[in-house]
Amino acid sequence: MSIEQAFHDWRAARNGAQGWGLAWYLAWHVCKRFYASHGIVPLVINKEGLGYYGLELAALPCAVNAGKAASLGRLTMAGNVENWVTGSPGDHGLKTAEMCDGDAPADELVSLTIQHLRLPVMPRKSHLGCRHQRWGASYVLLFEIMTLLALRHGDQVRIANHPADIGRILDALDPEAGIKEHPGGFVVESGETRTVIAGDGRVLSTPGENLWHRYMAGESADALANHLAELHRLPS
Repeated sequence: MSIEQAFHDWRAARNGAQGWGLAWYLAWHVCKRFYASHGIVPLVINKEGLGYYGLELAALPCAVNAGKAASLGRLTMAGNVENWVTGSPGDHGLKTAEMCDGDAPADELVSLTIQHLRLPVMPRKSHLGCRHQRWGASYVLLFEIMTLLALRHGDQVRIANHPADIGRILDALDPEAGIKEHPGGFVVESGETRTVIAGDGRVLSTPGENLWHRYMAGESADALANHLAELHRLPS
């Protein structure tokens, strides 16, 4: 199943509930287009005492960005779009959640989001030498897998990829944690089950398993999302 079909199914089944489906769907489109070439990554925000609080859109701390991360905006919990460069946090400048409720076409939601964030078609400086450019395909694959889990399983699964939330976990499990421009990763939790995956596809909680290698051997993102769902005993 594609992201587009999963989003269509999410919209059809939600019965007016907000959920995090729209935010993840829009974040996936940003990640797919801008992670490798521009060094822009969507990061799940977990606010103390509140839990999930949307997805931050951040510039990676790569060499082009002088090793400094920067916040560019946010997709709110419901999926509205905030541009933090031209606006300010809390200013829901683009009310995509309302548009989604009004049955706006999915591709219109995506194009309006990119326009509101003012993301340039071409990066202002080349990221050719950056790790996210050279090995970005694996991270984009993982983000697709996570988006499928988020759209299908909602609050039955918890997904984290913000360095502030998973940095210590990666440090403890990843023998490559200290490499320059580490690709980050994802932590997936449901009940007592936790899966830790590095951004290059290595499943750190299951030594020897690599989702990127499985994908390159022929498995689809859909099949790998189903594999994680079965591992976490999530309903089909």
